[in-house]
Amino acid sequence: MKNEPMTKQRIEKYVRLRREIGMLDTQIYLAQDDEYVADVVQNDLRRLVIRGYGSRAIPRLCARRARYEAECDAIESFIEELEDSIMRQILTHRYIVGHTFEQTGELVGYSDRSVKRKVRDFFEKMSLDVTECP
Repeated sequence: MKNEPMTKQRIEKYVRLRREIGMLDTQIYLAQDDEYVADVVQNDLRRLVIRGYGSRAIPRLCARRARYEAECDAIESFIEELEDSIMRQILTHRYIVGHTFEQTGELVGYSDRSVKRKVRDFFEKMSLDVTECP
């Protein structure tokens, strides 16, 4: 995900990824209630007792959570680094916070139609810029 160009489709996933991260946090928390296990490792010099929770799901859930968190960080960084203040505000309200076009327009001082047009033009220009790269 990291090396892919930033697209509208990637940015639109932000709110859903954040929601899924919350779900994974709950699953990780609940998985910690799995059975408590202990094991002994021994050699000639010492004996070591290892204790912990036996859930095999936790590493897998944590890996997924880390991937989704990295994607959200990439989207946030992309938006934060935009030079155009209005586009930063529009993209933040629309795709990070999850406001509708109407709510976004009210917050940035534009009509919902203007916001939609600005978003469409922004992503069209971005797709042209990506295809022009050598």
